[in-house]
Amino acid sequence: MAVTGSSTDTNGDQLLVSLKTPYENVVEVTGFTDSITGETTSCFYNKDFRWGIDGVTYSDWVSLTDANLKGLVLNPANKFWIQYRYTQVGDCTLTFNSIALEIVTDGGVICKIPQIDCGGVDGCSGALNLAFDCCGDTWNPYDISRAGQMYTQLSAMANNLFGFCVDYYKTKADQRSRDVILKEYSLFDVIKESEIKIMVPDNELPTRDINFNPLMMDFPVQFEIHIVKSAFEAAFGIGAKPQMRDYLYFKQFMNRMYEVDAVAQSDDFMYTGAYWRVSLVTYQQRTNVGFENTIEGNAAESSTEALVSNVEEKFRVERENEFKDVRKPNEYNTIGSQANDYVRRSLNKKMTISEENVYNQWTIISKYHYALGTLANKTVGVKYRYNEGWGNTDNRAFTFWFRPQYKKPIGKNVLITQISNNAGYPMLTTTGLPLGADEIKTGDWISVRGTNSYNGIQLVKSLDMATGTLTLDIPYTDDIITNTAKFNKEVSNTFIQYGTDDQRNFNWVAFTYTTNWFIIKLNDVYYKYDLSKKSVSFIKGEWYAAVINLNQIAKQLSLFLYNTPELTGAINPDKTADLTNIYTNTKTVPAISIDNDYTWKLLGCETDLTNIRIWSQPIEEDLQELILSQYVVKDSHLALLLDNASPELMLPTVTNPR
Repeated sequence: MAVTGSSTDTNGDQLLVSLKTPYENVVEVTGFTDSITGETTSCFYNKDFRWGIDGVTYSDWVSLTDANLKGLVLNPANKFWIQYRYTQVGDCTLTFNSIALEIVTDGGVICKIPQIDCGGVDGCSGALNLAFDCCGDTWNPYDISRAGQMYTQLSAMANNLFGFCVDYYKTKADQRSRDVILKEYSLFDVIKESEIKIMVPDNELPTRDINFNPLMMDFPVQFEIHIVKSAFEAAFGIGAKPQMRDYLYFKQFMNRMYEVDAVAQSDDFMYTGAYWRVSLVTYQQRTNVGFENTIEGNAAESSTEALVSNVEEKFRVERENEFKDVRKPNEYNTIGSQANDYVRRSLNKKMTISEENVYNQWTIISKYHYALGTLANKTVGVKYRYNEGWGNTDNRAFTFWFRPQYKKPIGKNVLITQISNNAGYPMLTTTGLPLGADEIKTGDWISVRGTNSYNGIQLVKSLDMATGTLTLDIPYTDDIITNTAKFNKEVSNTFIQYGTDDQRNFNWVAFTYTTNWFIIKLNDVYYKYDLSKKSVSFIKGEWYAAVINLNQIAKQLSLFLYNTPELTGAINPDKTADLTNIYTNTKTVPAISIDNDYTWKLLGCETDLTNIRIWSQPIEEDLQELILSQYVVKDSHLALLLDNASPELMLPTVTNPR
């Protein structure tokens, strides 16, 4: 493989294209255009994209098409970050030139971002929506005023293009604190906050070196910036200028507060005075600087309080996360008995916890697993102490390892002779429903084929053995069937469930699989993944790993399945268990909220299960193999529930004889 800059030349080479700054105020994306050099019918790029709102957490990768872009549900109040992935197919030399989105903002449709190009010996080019008079007669050595105006305009233009965006807090002296002897004011009020652009000479931002003194440590204290007069006056009024006690917040790159220490006129071209030279020092909260009792002053006070905090508060979240990652209370406090089991609220004594090592090369993935097949079907095996759902803006991820232990995965075929409407549900009439081992019951899943509207995996709502009829739990559409319409029972294994803790057995989340299907229930909706379309079927006795991502920002529900070539046994360098992705599918879903204060539980079924985990964030595809291979979780602060299927620690009670 060879990737040089934006060019690739080998099948499988990838380019990752990212934004330096996000789109803003985006309501809708209507399409895209890109420029690729070298593409043919036999050598081209496969194009994918993912998006987010903070530049850190992204959606799962989906195909880069106009339809997928139009399907994005965006909030103009959020920033819009997007990444593109170009994967080469075929061997040739391809070069990525550019890509642009056609978006709808609060102000209208951006159809094109024009490029300005002027010919000639001294030709120049511009970008975005700027236009340059590159070819005209712009210099007259005798017209000093015109030269000064041009310098001022160029200064403003350079500031708009290359300036750093800061939040500037303007102060004014309190006239009541005027001291005529010392010729100064002792009190100041912040009157307004505004976003402006400033220039840093030679782009030399302060270093991150820490200075030490006898009392404290601090960052370097002083550096210079330039503030263009026109930009400052546009924000704070004609004649306004920076002054001591003003302060500003660098929200790009540095994330620091500084205050104005000194201000001077610039010695620039022909003494034009196009900008102020401003000396900055580290910001300090001062008791003599208050806030004007106005709407703008109150807004400045609120934003300042949000930015300024003490060290303990600044590092509180990071400190707590690091403590969780090192201490791992939600993982190491899992064993015990009854009240001393910090993860499980109850554990069915009839369920077997089997000891068996599962390896990924030399790494132990699991030491124990729940043998859910030792319980009757849908009997509760484990109830967890964790009892939370999520809001419609919260993300979630679920990971687990499972091994099917079917006794009979597929039932016999049953001929469908007629479909009729049974109170709004389709009722299938047969020549007779099977009995014995193939008997179908309410709540079973059947695989239907040969109909117009009901093909696929369907849930049995009710049945009548006497009449040989069966009603599906979906709305009635039509009665069209073929002469060979049939169905067969697929043994289903519902192993994880979130719902009530009583006999009503209402549930809002459930994970179920059959030989050829994986089914996710969220509230009253079943999301069905047809594994057979990828030639995948679960085989008895083989371990599989699953990742389920719920990304509420991108409105995606994704299923990733993995298996291993070598699954269990003693450590052997000649045997590996590298994870292989066998299935990936992403569905678009609406915003989903699940109520709190219900019970997460494991149910009896023909399944071995281990490494059950619930995460607060979706897991990126590149990290999934690593996460699935962890017996001890590294990022414990992101885990809401961790269960490695460890058995109870049964120790004798020792009493004090005294």
